[in-house]
Amino acid sequence: MNGSYRLSIVLCIALAAGLTGCAHQPGDLRSLDTDRLHNAITADDAGYVDAGLRGKIITANQRIPALGYQEGVPLLTVAARFAALDVIRVLLAAGADVNARTPDGDTALMLASFFFNEDRERGSNTYEQHEKAVRLLVGAGAHIENEPYHYTPLAYAAYQGHDRIVRFLIERGAQVDADADQQEALAYVNTPLMMAVIQGHRETTMSLLRRGANPRIRVRGGHTAAEFAEKYNHHGIARMLRCAERLAPGEAFSRRCE
Repeated sequence: MNGSYRLSIVLCIALAAGLTGCAHQPGDLRSLDTDRLHNAITADDAGYVDAGLRGKIITANQRIPALGYQEGVPLLTVAARFAALDVIRVLLAAGADVNARTPDGDTALMLASFFFNEDRERGSNTYEQHEKAVRLLVGAGAHIENEPYHYTPLAYAAYQGHDRIVRFLIERGAQVDADADQQEALAYVNTPLMMAVIQGHRETTMSLLRRGANPRIRVRGGHTAAEFAEKYNHHGIARMLRCAERLAPGEAFSRRCE
């Protein structure tokens, strides 16, 4: 019995509890326990995922039903959603497409920028793991922008008030107003500034303004950031934005507006 044959048997035995069926083609969902695989990813069980890859039971670009998509999403997007750092590393090392998308068009970077870990015991949320996931994905070549007229990772981070991720993405070249038309002060979807304002994230709003976000931009057929603030009763933020709107073109956002 040669070494490679012995290894395949060992892998099949090790995965028998979850990744069932050692005689199927890689990526064949008919004999793959996708629930077990999904649970392994969310638990950051990199050993389980790595064994599946080495045993050719799954592929790095495998798609499984998850996140509400029965048609399947890339494993990397599941790992990014849960900031499963070790699984992300294993998948990237195996050749996973860092810019693969869910059926809704979300990339792993977008999901890592949006989500967070819930600390139920303390009644708070933590963002450190997801920030690490963002840095890992960007380092692996994840696109910081998105297709024209779509939400960007920066917009997702701003919506959640992930200030450290917001700053990191801008430092790495993210456009602070995404793909808004600066000449017409018009956007097709809400800008990162609007996303922060809608949720009432004052610090995120100030961070974006300090980095040059244009408060005069209006989403097509909709509101400016200040109008969103007023609509959602964030009156202090609305006053700050009205002050920012009165600044001369090219004048930096300053403390007198804060």
